[in-house]
Amino acid sequence: MPQTIDKRIAAVEWDKVKAISFDLDDTLWDNAGVIEKCEQELYQFLCRKHPPFKEHYTIESMHRVSEQFIAQDIPHFDNMTTLRKAVIEHMLIETAGDVNLVNQAFAVFYYWRNQIKIPQVTYQLLDVLKQKYSLFAVSNGNSNLYWLGLMDYFEKHFIAGVDGRAKPSAEMLHKVCALKNIEPQELLHVGDNHDTDIQSSINADCQHLHIDVNDIEQLKNHVTAL
Repeated sequence: MPQTIDKRIAAVEWDKVKAISFDLDDTLWDNAGVIEKCEQELYQFLCRKHPPFKEHYTIESMHRVSEQFIAQDIPHFDNMTTLRKAVIEHMLIETAGDVNLVNQAFAVFYYWRNQIKIPQVTYQLLDVLKQKYSLFAVSNGNSNLYWLGLMDYFEKHFIAGVDGRAKPSAEMLHKVCALKNIEPQELLHVGDNHDTDIQSSINADCQHLHIDVNDIEQLKNHVTAL
Protein backbone atom coordinates (compact mmCIF):
# COMPACT_ATOMS: atom_id res chain seq x y z
CA MET A 1 0.00 0.00 0.00
CA PRO A 2 1.44 3.42 -0.96
CA GLN A 3 2.64 5.63 1.87
CA THR A 4 0.53 8.62 2.82
CA ILE A 5 1.98 12.03 2.03
CA ASP A 6 2.62 12.64 5.73
CA LYS A 7 4.69 9.46 5.98
CA ARG A 8 6.62 10.32 2.83
CA ILE A 9 7.47 13.78 4.18
CA ALA A 10 8.42 12.33 7.57
CA ALA A 11 10.66 9.72 5.89
CA VAL A 12 13.00 12.45 4.61
CA GLU A 13 16.12 12.88 6.73
CA TRP A 14 15.62 16.62 6.98
CA ASP A 15 18.62 17.16 9.24
CA LYS A 16 20.88 16.04 6.36
CA VAL A 17 19.29 18.20 3.66
CA LYS A 18 21.30 21.18 2.42
CA ALA A 19 19.77 21.62 -1.04
CA ILE A 20 16.42 20.81 -2.59
CA SER A 21 15.76 20.31 -6.29
CA PHE A 22 12.26 20.47 -7.74
CA ASP A 23 10.60 19.01 -10.75
CA LEU A 24 8.20 21.61 -12.21
CA ASP A 25 5.20 20.35 -14.20
CA ASP A 26 2.56 18.77 -11.95
CA THR A 27 4.85 19.24 -8.93
CA LEU A 28 4.85 23.01 -8.42
CA TRP A 29 1.81 23.65 -10.63
CA ASP A 30 -0.99 21.76 -12.35
CA ASN A 31 0.06 21.12 -15.94
CA ALA A 32 -3.15 19.35 -16.97
CA GLY A 33 -4.21 20.39 -20.45
CA VAL A 34 -1.28 22.76 -21.00
CA ILE A 35 0.63 20.69 -23.57
CA GLU A 36 -2.60 19.77 -25.35
CA LYS A 37 -3.41 23.49 -25.70
CA CYS A 38 0.13 24.19 -26.98
CA GLU A 39 -0.15 21.48 -29.61
CA GLN A 40 -3.60 22.63 -30.72
CA GLU A 41 -2.39 26.21 -31.18
CA LEU A 42 0.77 25.02 -32.97
CA TYR A 43 -1.25 22.82 -35.30
CA GLN A 44 -3.70 25.60 -36.15
CA PHE A 45 -0.82 28.01 -36.82
CA LEU A 46 0.89 25.60 -39.21
CA CYS A 47 -2.35 24.82 -41.03
CA ARG A 48 -3.07 28.53 -41.39
CA LYS A 49 0.42 29.50 -42.58
CA HIS A 50 0.98 26.43 -44.76
CA PRO A 51 -2.36 24.88 -45.87
CA PRO A 52 -0.84 21.64 -47.27
CA PHE A 53 0.16 20.83 -43.68
CA LYS A 54 -3.45 19.97 -42.82
CA GLU A 55 -3.65 17.49 -45.69
CA HIS A 56 -0.68 15.50 -44.35
CA TYR A 57 -0.81 15.85 -40.57
CA THR A 58 -3.17 15.60 -37.65
CA ILE A 59 -2.25 16.33 -34.03
CA GLU A 60 -2.02 12.56 -33.53
CA SER A 61 0.41 12.10 -36.41
CA MET A 62 2.46 15.01 -35.06
CA HIS A 63 2.80 12.94 -31.88
CA ARG A 64 4.09 9.99 -33.86
CA VAL A 65 6.82 12.14 -35.45
CA SER A 66 7.88 13.29 -31.96
CA GLU A 67 7.95 9.70 -30.75
CA GLN A 68 10.19 8.72 -33.68
CA PHE A 69 12.65 11.47 -32.80
CA ILE A 70 12.62 10.55 -29.10
CA ALA A 71 13.20 6.87 -29.96
CA GLN A 72 16.53 7.80 -31.54
CA ASP A 73 17.81 8.43 -27.98
CA ILE A 74 20.04 11.29 -29.11
CA PRO A 75 21.18 13.42 -26.13
CA HIS A 76 20.33 16.82 -27.62
CA PHE A 77 16.76 15.66 -28.23
CA ASP A 78 16.40 15.37 -24.44
CA ASN A 79 15.91 19.12 -24.68
CA MET A 80 12.25 19.79 -25.43
CA THR A 81 12.95 23.02 -27.32
CA THR A 82 15.45 21.33 -29.64
CA LEU A 83 13.13 18.36 -30.09
CA ARG A 84 10.06 20.47 -30.83
CA LYS A 85 11.88 22.63 -33.40
CA ALA A 86 13.33 19.54 -35.10
CA VAL A 87 9.87 17.99 -35.35
CA ILE A 88 8.37 21.18 -36.79
CA GLU A 89 11.20 21.46 -39.32
CA HIS A 90 10.80 17.81 -40.34
CA MET A 91 7.06 18.22 -40.91
CA LEU A 92 7.52 21.41 -42.92
CA ILE A 93 10.13 19.77 -45.14
CA GLU A 94 7.86 16.75 -45.62
CA THR A 95 5.06 19.04 -46.82
CA ALA A 96 7.31 21.32 -48.94
CA GLY A 97 6.83 24.16 -46.49
CA ASP A 98 9.04 27.13 -45.65
CA VAL A 99 11.49 26.19 -42.89
CA ASN A 100 11.61 29.88 -41.95
CA LEU A 101 8.30 29.15 -40.20
CA VAL A 102 10.04 26.96 -37.62
CA ASN A 103 10.87 29.71 -35.14
CA GLN A 104 7.51 31.42 -35.59
CA ALA A 105 5.69 28.15 -35.02
CA PHE A 106 7.75 27.33 -31.97
CA ALA A 107 7.09 30.81 -30.57
CA VAL A 108 3.35 30.05 -30.71
CA PHE A 109 3.89 26.76 -28.90
CA TYR A 110 6.17 28.36 -26.31
CA TYR A 111 3.78 31.22 -25.56
CA TRP A 112 1.07 28.76 -24.61
CA ARG A 113 3.60 26.54 -22.81
CA ASN A 114 4.02 29.31 -20.27
CA GLN A 115 0.37 30.21 -19.78
CA ILE A 116 0.40 28.49 -16.40
CA LYS A 117 -1.35 29.46 -13.18
CA ILE A 118 1.04 29.17 -10.24
CA PRO A 119 -0.80 28.34 -6.99
CA GLN A 120 -0.29 30.84 -4.18
CA VAL A 121 0.79 28.01 -1.89
CA THR A 122 3.70 27.27 -4.25
CA TYR A 123 5.06 30.77 -3.71
CA GLN A 124 4.54 30.34 0.03
CA LEU A 125 6.39 27.02 0.08
CA LEU A 126 9.34 28.38 -1.88
CA ASP A 127 9.48 31.47 0.35
CA VAL A 128 9.84 29.24 3.41
CA LEU A 129 12.34 26.86 1.84
CA LYS A 130 14.56 29.57 0.42
CA GLN A 131 15.29 30.77 3.95
CA LYS A 132 16.67 27.34 4.90
CA TYR A 133 18.02 25.61 1.78
CA SER A 134 19.62 26.15 -1.62
CA LEU A 135 16.87 25.57 -4.19
CA PHE A 136 17.19 24.28 -7.75
CA ALA A 137 14.81 23.44 -10.56
CA VAL A 138 15.64 20.19 -12.38
CA SER A 139 13.32 19.56 -15.26
CA ASN A 140 12.84 17.51 -18.40
CA GLY A 141 10.56 20.24 -19.74
CA ASN A 142 11.18 23.71 -21.15
CA SER A 143 8.97 26.08 -19.16
CA ASN A 144 10.42 29.55 -18.61
CA LEU A 145 10.81 30.30 -14.91
CA TYR A 146 11.62 33.94 -15.64
CA TRP A 147 8.32 34.41 -17.46
CA LEU A 148 6.51 32.56 -14.68
CA GLY A 149 8.02 34.75 -11.97
CA LEU A 150 9.70 31.86 -10.16
CA MET A 151 13.36 32.13 -11.12
CA ASP A 152 14.26 34.32 -8.13
CA TYR A 153 13.63 31.33 -5.87
CA PHE A 154 16.18 29.11 -7.59
CA GLU A 155 19.96 29.27 -7.82
CA LYS A 156 19.82 27.54 -11.21
CA HIS A 157 17.37 25.83 -13.53
CA PHE A 158 18.89 22.59 -14.82
CA ILE A 159 17.26 21.72 -18.15
CA ALA A 160 17.46 18.30 -19.79
CA GLY A 161 19.53 18.24 -22.96
CA VAL A 162 21.35 21.42 -21.92
CA ASP A 163 22.62 20.51 -18.46
CA GLY A 164 22.66 16.72 -18.77
CA ARG A 165 20.57 13.77 -19.90
CA ALA A 166 16.89 13.75 -19.03
CA LYS A 167 15.66 12.16 -15.83
CA PRO A 168 15.77 9.27 -14.89
CA SER A 169 19.44 9.88 -15.61
CA ALA A 170 21.28 10.93 -12.45
CA GLU A 171 23.35 13.44 -14.41
CA MET A 172 21.54 16.68 -13.54
CA LEU A 173 21.20 15.78 -9.86
CA HIS A 174 24.91 14.96 -9.70
CA LYS A 175 25.59 18.39 -11.19
CA VAL A 176 23.58 20.04 -8.42
CA CYS A 177 25.69 18.19 -5.85
CA ALA A 178 28.90 19.18 -7.60
CA LEU A 179 27.84 22.82 -7.83
CA LYS A 180 27.11 23.00 -4.09
CA ASN A 181 29.94 20.62 -3.13
CA ILE A 182 27.57 18.39 -1.16
CA GLU A 183 27.11 14.66 -0.78
CA PRO A 184 24.19 13.05 -2.65
CA GLN A 185 22.28 12.37 0.57
CA GLU A 186 22.40 16.11 1.31
CA LEU A 187 20.25 16.74 -1.78
CA LEU A 188 16.49 16.16 -1.69
CA HIS A 189 14.76 15.88 -5.06
CA VAL A 190 11.01 16.57 -5.07
CA GLY A 191 8.82 15.42 -7.94
CA ASP A 192 5.55 13.85 -9.02
CA ASN A 193 6.73 11.16 -11.43
CA HIS A 194 8.12 7.88 -10.17
CA ASP A 195 9.67 6.82 -13.49
CA THR A 196 11.61 10.07 -13.93
CA ASP A 197 11.90 12.01 -10.66
CA ILE A 198 12.07 9.25 -8.10
CA GLN A 199 14.14 6.94 -10.29
CA SER A 200 16.65 9.71 -11.03
CA SER A 201 17.01 10.30 -7.28
CA ILE A 202 17.61 6.61 -6.68
CA ASN A 203 20.14 6.54 -9.51
CA ALA A 204 21.92 9.56 -8.03
CA ASP A 205 21.75 8.18 -4.45
CA CYS A 206 19.94 11.34 -3.37
CA GLN A 207 16.98 11.61 -1.04
CA HIS A 208 13.60 11.92 -2.72
CA LEU A 209 10.08 13.05 -1.96
CA HIS A 210 7.29 11.79 -4.21
CA ILE A 211 4.54 14.42 -4.19
CA ASP A 212 2.41 16.35 -6.65
CA VAL A 213 0.93 19.83 -6.65
CA ASN A 214 -1.98 18.72 -4.46
CA ASP A 215 0.48 17.93 -1.63
CA ILE A 216 2.22 21.32 -1.58
CA GLU A 217 0.15 22.63 1.33
CA GLN A 218 1.13 19.72 3.56
CA LEU A 219 4.80 20.07 2.62
CA LYS A 220 4.67 23.80 3.38
CA ASN A 221 3.13 23.14 6.79
CA HIS A 222 5.78 20.55 7.60
CA VAL A 223 8.82 22.63 6.62
CA THR A 224 7.40 25.69 8.37
CA ALA A 225 7.38 23.68 11.58
CA LEU A 226 10.95 22.40 11.18
